[in-house]
Amino acid sequence: MDAFDPKLVALAGFGKALAHPARITILQFLSKHGECASMEVVDALPLSQPACSRHLSELVKVGLLRSRSRGSHVYYRLQTRALKRFCRSMNAALHT
Repeated sequence: MDAFDPKLVALAGFGKALAHPARITILQFLSKHGECASMEVVDALPLSQPACSRHLSELVKVGLLRSRSRGSHVYYRLQTRALKRFCRSMNAALHT
């Protein structure tokens, strides 16, 4: 990966995080409902709790979601700025 521009490597990381329909569904769900507990997200998807947790973790890792803990619950919210930045960066990369 050292041979590629770091900005393109970061852009590819975002793309990889979006490369599963469950992750796009999570983004849609949180966009519509705002901050939600992890179990609300799990209930909205046709996947097991561990599978949902892995998808949520990937989205947090690239900065598309932010999480916070409250007691025994974890809450997630969409980072709209990061999503907009990804869209702008992809557009710029394709139209240089």
